[in-house]
Amino acid sequence: MIKDETIQKVYEQVVEPNEPVLKTGFYDLDEILKGIEKSSLITIGARPAMGKTAFMTNLMLNLLEQKKKCLYFSLEMSEIRVVKRLIGQIGEIDSMLMSSPGQIATRKKEIEKFTEALNKITKYDLTIFDGAMNIKDIKEKIEEEKPDCVFIDYLQLIQYSGKKARTEAIDDIMTELKNTAKENNCTIFLTSQLSRALENRYDKRPMLSDLRDSGSIENISDVVLFIYRDDYYNSVSDENDEDYLQNKGEADIIVAKNKYGPTDYVKLLFRSSIMKFLEPVRHELF
Repeated sequence: MIKDETIQKVYEQVVEPNEPVLKTGFYDLDEILKGIEKSSLITIGARPAMGKTAFMTNLMLNLLEQKKKCLYFSLEMSEIRVVKRLIGQIGEIDSMLMSSPGQIATRKKEIEKFTEALNKITKYDLTIFDGAMNIKDIKEKIEEEKPDCVFIDYLQLIQYSGKKARTEAIDDIMTELKNTAKENNCTIFLTSQLSRALENRYDKRPMLSDLRDSGSIENISDVVLFIYRDDYYNSVSDENDEDYLQNKGEADIIVAKNKYGPTDYVKLLFRSSIMKFLEPVRHELF
């Protein structure tokens, strides 16, 4: 017989939800996902230079704005580099200025945006961990901090025992991450590399089979999102080319797997100068 408390929880979640689902902050994407339940594992896959780290930090900033407590595990960039990137995204400051010591100080408007963004980021409930880590390290930090959301950049840099085959190690890591999300009632966002084999296809839009190293990435993830930018692959020298101009700066966010609803894709704008994804409705503002 099903427990009474189970029936009560189902009723509360469906009819009278006490905990609203998470919103990505991108309207069209939220319409497809119908919100993200806690304890979910979300994988964001893309080839290099597509902006997967930028997209992840965009999502994190949107959730921080919703007063969520977030942990960010940066296995590639230092904490200082991550904070610089976040400030640049918040203030919409050119990334070249953020990486050039002293340059921003000569620009009054930019230093004002920098100061405002710096003040804003200090108010977020955000903890950043950088450097090499294994899955045990990550689990311990999550259990200690009790966050709402966890962001890991990226899967293939999580250390594992050298005695295990790569595929077996990734299988174990994905299982551990899913269990950790469930046990700690938090949502985990994870970036992942894609196989370079897709570069040999005519159509380079990612598919689930492109997830690198293990089929468990697809199987265990509740949601799989891919990033595809046509102007990266089909750039032209003729700036008057109509097809190029139409797609320039656009990014497709492909919902390739969705435990909560349909699969589809949405279009966002990617401003590479500030490493930020924007809703298309904002295009005319820039």
